[in-house]
Amino acid sequence: MLEKMFPASEDATTGKTRKIPSVTKQTIVLIIGILFVLFCAKTVIYRIAPGYEGVVYSWNGGIEEITLKQGMNFVPPWKSVTPYPISTETVFMSKSSNEGRKTDDSMWVNTKDGKQVNIDVTFAYHMDAANLPHVFIKFRGASAESIEWGYMKNNLYQTINNITSQYSMMELVGAQRPAINAKIFNAFREALAPDGIDIEVCNLSRVEPDQQTLAAIQAVVNAENAKRQAELDKQRAEIEADKAVAVAKGQANAKMLEADSIAYYNAKVQASTSAEVISLEWVKKWNGILPVTMMGGGQGVMINLQAGK
Repeated sequence: MLEKMFPASEDATTGKTRKIPSVTKQTIVLIIGILFVLFCAKTVIYRIAPGYEGVVYSWNGGIEEITLKQGMNFVPPWKSVTPYPISTETVFMSKSSNEGRKTDDSMWVNTKDGKQVNIDVTFAYHMDAANLPHVFIKFRGASAESIEWGYMKNNLYQTINNITSQYSMMELVGAQRPAINAKIFNAFREALAPDGIDIEVCNLSRVEPDQQTLAAIQAVVNAENAKRQAELDKQRAEIEADKAVAVAKGQANAKMLEADSIAYYNAKVQASTSAEVISLEWVKKWNGILPVTMMGGGQGVMINLQAGK
């Protein structure tokens, strides 16, 4: 065989036929053998990653009903295998290059009031193992990634746009967002269930209106904040006024109490300084010795009256 592949050649100088050296033949046989083994190993042994099962397609017999489980599987060279996820697979359709792919995979959807909103979506899914042959047939052997970024993304966009167009932009970014998320999840799940694709989670992870709408929203927010600040300032002023009134009342009451105390003290002092009280106190303090001189007129003044003085 090697002689046919590499026929003997004639030496131009001597005119003699040169044969392939035996060492060269052995090397060629070895190389062919290694290539054959590598080819067989690559085509005969197929590894299914954890969380996946593989659909087997035969060139002469079509799709096999029995799928390959995770691990090493022996597959003849005339058969091909397409793996699909049967455990949770998370997909990030995001504007940021830090989530999902490096490209901008966000979506622009419409609202009831004619606004456009840019959104990021995160969803998780798995494929029903029993329906993998159907998935293979429906999508013509496409890979799971191709289905995610083709059929599933298009279906998701239509689902989201149909639902967001029933709500205003403020409802979408505000209190109605949880209800909108729930509607999107249920509709998306129902749409893909017949294809053997089970949606586990679906959420709008980012909702961002266009720049003009953002400016309008910011103006509303600023006005609302100013209103709240004015109400707080009013409440603070009322509290301060009430506090001042309370302080003034307290000071007035304190002065009234002080005046009452002074009046009470003066009344007591006046009562204690009557003529009778003074005479009584004078008698109490008299030592029994008559004074030398005593003035008349009820003045209570005495002058020394002792005889012989």
